[in-house]
Amino acid sequence: MIIIHQPCLVRTEVGVRLQAEYVIGNQKDVLWYEADRKYERYFTHERADAFVVGLTWFALKHGHDIEVLPPMSEKLYYTLNHYVVPLIAQVHGYKPIQIRCSRLVNQPLSSSGGAGAGLSCGVDSFSTICDHMKQDVPKKYQISHFTFFNVGSHGDFGGQQAYNLFQKRSRVAVACAKEIGKELIVLNSNISEKVRLYFQPTHTLRSISAALTLQKLFRSYYYSSTYHPKYFDLSKKDVAYFDIFHVPLLSTETTSFFSSCSTYTRFEKTRLISTFKPSYRHLNVCVNSDVNCGHCFKCLKTLLTLDILGKIENYSSAFNLEAYYKAKPDYIEFVKKNSKSLQDPHLQDIYREMMQNHSLDNPI
Repeated sequence: MIIIHQPCLVRTEVGVRLQAEYVIGNQKDVLWYEADRKYERYFTHERADAFVVGLTWFALKHGHDIEVLPPMSEKLYYTLNHYVVPLIAQVHGYKPIQIRCSRLVNQPLSSSGGAGAGLSCGVDSFSTICDHMKQDVPKKYQISHFTFFNVGSHGDFGGQQAYNLFQKRSRVAVACAKEIGKELIVLNSNISEKVRLYFQPTHTLRSISAALTLQKLFRSYYYSSTYHPKYFDLSKKDVAYFDIFHVPLLSTETTSFFSSCSTYTRFEKTRLISTFKPSYRHLNVCVNSDVNCGHCFKCLKTLLTLDILGKIENYSSAFNLEAYYKAKPDYIEFVKKNSKSLQDPHLQDIYREMMQNHSLDNPI
């Protein structure tokens, strides 16, 4: 059994933390989320929502029910118990757990009505930005704030190396947000050190838990999708394959979550952002570093797409194009051989575009 206690605010040397003590057996621990002090009034200490979501995957993996002592949003309580937890349990072969709370609240918190979106500076996050700059987006759904979280993408299990990479990448996000003219909330957390789980299969709940700390700021929050719904697959261990289903189920009475740009393929997202000038300088997809190496699998996938689109030279300051052109012939052969692979559906879209553009052998 995991027992979650009342969240509270604690000021630190670098900002303010929203933290909650939780107990497993006789062992006490603390999960926290930290941001600049100016966001203190938005941190949601009244409800345990963020901590319940943040610890749900850990509880499932280790077979712990969750007892929530403070108030919790009724809507989230319902959807976790009836949809999200059973689904993850079935996909991963876990024993279902039960979340219990006797202090359910169904009234929304007072919110400033903002709309948030993560700014990782990757293809998915930039496509979310571009899609919400369209004229048909109502004012209250237009992005007001960007976020940049340290919840596992910079290192599965946290630690100093992951924190250092988080800091380096955050500087890219800060510069990009400044150029776009939006406020960026940089949020650190110890969730990676506490749950000790690989990030890729668990990223949605970890990221949404961070967004839930700011319910008094966000009426809407856009979690950038990875895969088009045509690749929806419950047999995959990566929750990104079914984000369109379970991201909205993490909403509360106060904050609604959307799986943004889920109707675009990766190729279409890249086409969308290729006319967005801030992406020319700030696009960052590399798995090796805070600087795009030009030859890792994500760099190659992105650059080949931009090459086919005829936009690659616009990104000369963001990528090592020399490394890409050197690796390009072998990568094209790799795409040919793996275009029907189910391991990376994005390759299917790239191959299809190459064939349609008659650019299979020389995509420029």
